[in-house]
Amino acid sequence: MVFNLRTFSSTESDEGELTPPKNFSLKELRVATHNFSIDNFLAEGEICKVYRGRLANGSLVVVKRACHVDRWREEQFKAEIQVGSTVSMHPNVLCLRGFCRTKKELLLVYPWMINNSLYYNLRERPNRFAWPLNWTTRKQIALGAARGLAHLHNQGNIKIMHRGICASNILLNVNFEAVIGGFSFATIMHERNVEEGTIEWRTCMPRQGTGVSFSSRVGKNSADSGSSSQSFHRYEDVYVYTPIRGRVGFIAPEYLRTGKCTLKNDVFAYGKMLLELISGQPISNFPTEVVDAKAFLPEDCDRKLMNEDQLGRVIDPNLQGNYVEEEAERLLQLASLCSHGDPSIRPEMSDVVRTLESQFLQRDSSTRSSRNYSESDSTPYYSFPPSPFPLGIAP
Repeated sequence: MVFNLRTFSSTESDEGELTPPKNFSLKELRVATHNFSIDNFLAEGEICKVYRGRLANGSLVVVKRACHVDRWREEQFKAEIQVGSTVSMHPNVLCLRGFCRTKKELLLVYPWMINNSLYYNLRERPNRFAWPLNWTTRKQIALGAARGLAHLHNQGNIKIMHRGICASNILLNVNFEAVIGGFSFATIMHERNVEEGTIEWRTCMPRQGTGVSFSSRVGKNSADSGSSSQSFHRYEDVYVYTPIRGRVGFIAPEYLRTGKCTLKNDVFAYGKMLLELISGQPISNFPTEVVDAKAFLPEDCDRKLMNEDQLGRVIDPNLQGNYVEEEAERLLQLASLCSHGDPSIRPEMSDVVRTLESQFLQRDSSTRSSRNYSESDSTPYYSFPPSPFPLGIAP
């Protein structure tokens, strides 16, 4: 079979060469974290414990330490090293600095992201009500995350599916720019593991005129023949047949129902993440009609917003109205397209990048965020409040 993934030219010009991660000794990482002291402990998830540290050269890092060594954690560890050894440098993709493997230890070393994760800033940061992420910063995060994901999807003949895009895995650097992390579910697509063909799945669709969205029927009794009917969907693409991985609510329906994962699964998750970025709320808190993938499609967006005031219901109230309405509508349209139930309607991430750049870069070329972030503004290394879910280890 000829491996014929679609390719594109990235618009990001700051890409670097592939930098192999360093094989650290256990002693080096013990020294960096003060022997994994409680003072440097950040968080614990199902897979690992996370510590902050300082390498011998002064670099600030986080060290992900497996809770214990077993087959599952070995697989996650191997996946992150494979991705870190494959993806080339990019400002919006977290670079794996190194790793350490012994009989009893599995450790991964990543750069320290001083402003933690998008999840933390939206829902856990102590002063998030007094000082929310402003509108310009949120647009910057949307564009940076899109660029990073497009870069993962454009690795020449090797594509990387993230499979874990969500607010916890969008990290923020000193300038509050998005950096994609959390690669424990990532899968590298190459000639040995991809197939090309039809993906077919069945969904329960509402009968026309009932006003019931598909999402409102999930988990409920849909046996009422008067309210819904079954429909088959087919999609042609290259895919990897793999166990289902990802955050609940961020897994594309075709992948969830068939186990066949394409790059469009990441696009779907990006759309859901974009909704959370705009609203400041988890997807699970949204009214059903708001998260309906058709609610903000371009052809009926204006009518929907004017008649139902959905824009005001979705925008994060912490912004206190300080956003550009036209831009918010466009972002919601883009989020709806990306998270559409039909993968053929979802754009590729390269198109998402071009759309965001065309809409925002010219408008913002002479302005920056209302706060000028610099290293001197950052919370000190020794007192930064730990996130409950740094580096994508949220349960």
